[in-house]
Amino acid sequence: MKTVYLLVAILLMAIINSCTTCYYVRTDVAKNLDVKRSVYASSADGSSVDFPFVISGRWSISKLPEPYEVDFYDTKVKMTHEASSSGRVGDVSLAGKNDLNPLLKPSENLGKRFRWFYTYYDYSAEFEGLKDMLPLPFEGYLTDEQLELFFRGTDPPEGWNGVEMYCLLDDINQNFAKWHSDATYYVMCGIFKPYCTKQQIVALYTLKYRFMEGMERENMFAMKPDEFEDRLAAVLPESGFGNIYEDNSEAIDQAYEKETEIIGCFETAFMYTVNLPGKYMAGNAVDSLGSSPTWKVDAYRLMAGDLKLIATSRQVNLWAFLVTFAAIALLLQVFAKVFAKES
Repeated sequence: MKTVYLLVAILLMAIINSCTTCYYVRTDVAKNLDVKRSVYASSADGSSVDFPFVISGRWSISKLPEPYEVDFYDTKVKMTHEASSSGRVGDVSLAGKNDLNPLLKPSENLGKRFRWFYTYYDYSAEFEGLKDMLPLPFEGYLTDEQLELFFRGTDPPEGWNGVEMYCLLDDINQNFAKWHSDATYYVMCGIFKPYCTKQQIVALYTLKYRFMEGMERENMFAMKPDEFEDRLAAVLPESGFGNIYEDNSEAIDQAYEKETEIIGCFETAFMYTVNLPGKYMAGNAVDSLGSSPTWKVDAYRLMAGDLKLIATSRQVNLWAFLVTFAAIALLLQVFAKVFAKES
């Protein structure tokens, strides 16, 4: 029977300490490319909310007259408060309180293209992936195709039933659990390395198999530095581990906090909607709220690399049709008069 790991991976500690906070971001674009951005959040007590970005003088916060529900796929959240701002697209960016969080600093572009009968409006937002922030590459654990399927649901196999998909995802999940436990181990090694002897450093990086032997990998997910050293002392008694953390606990705890800052990225999730003039024509949105393209953006999706949101709308230029029809009618009249004279 397959061993099914609980799908917590790198987010396990965040789940233990707090729930993911969800925000709904709606961007309304005018024909002149002015933007109104509204960020909706939920308040547990109904009185106030903590938005994850810096509230400058451009932003105003208000309580909604009536809460409304937004579906974030894994949960439904009732939005109670709104933070809104207007200006050009660069004026309403979500300047994050945490500069390390790529969810709060997408590179946004907005433009329009005039084509006589139609005007096309183009919106894009690119979020930097988390791969460069991870302590261990995915190579050797998961392929790019597996990352896309696992974290973004991209290109699932056609014709597969639920049982077959379950087996496929379980295999990927187990490889991801192996990656995560190995990544946690090497992070801990890096934290302890400055306080180890040369012999201990060699033991850390060459005897991992002894550390992992007989231990469930998911036990590594939320392991703290003192627990790591206890395990080292138990399985590698000859290497002299046992007092390193006690003698350097403050410095090791600070290094641990710094190395695990990435966990903060997993504590927020966003649903983005953009309302462009005209009718939505093309893009990569896989969902919609009403007729507006909608994307969910969270740290899981950034684990597979950069994430780009693309949307294009088309606005009919009625005046162009009227001018064209009038010009055609005028030309027809001119030709009719010329032919009448000739005849």
